Amino acid sequence: MVSKYTKNLKIKCIYNQSGFYTREILKMSNNSPPEKKEVFAMKVLGRHIIAELYGVPAEFIAREERVKEIMDKVIEEAKIEVVGSLYKQFNPHGVTGIILISESHISIHTWPEYGLVNLDIFTCGDPDQADKAFKAFLKYFNPKYYRHYVLDRG
Repeated sequence: MVSKYTKNLKIKCIYNQSGFYTREILKMSNNSPPEKKEVFAMKVLGRHIIAELYGVPAEFIAREERVKEIMDKVIEEAKIEVVGSLYKQFNPHGVTGIILISESHISIHTWPEYGLVNLDIFTCGDPDQADKAFKAFLKYFNPKYYRHYVLDRG
């Protein structure tokens, strides 16, 4: 169901080199040109990557020790500062973990029986850190395929 507040609205984002973007909210109508409702500038304050990795080898994602080892490598490669972490080993297999970073968080949920990893990477500050972390996850988990969404937050 579409909310009555967002029905027929289109949001257009225009980025510039200083990290700011302009959002134009347009009211769409079938019989007339779009009507500009609101325009405002925002600074990109963080990057949020939500991903699903498919066809990941079970030996990479079944046990907490292996998942933690990969998470540590990703953190090191992306040069991310860790505040703390917590992992949960499921029986007979599968792991959930979250790393609190000084800029936000990284979370992971694994289903080895399906070869599935769900990732959530959110960094404030340098958006390149989220991109580097995501590329490192792809390298270490070696999925057959994946889908992901990148949201610039601000």
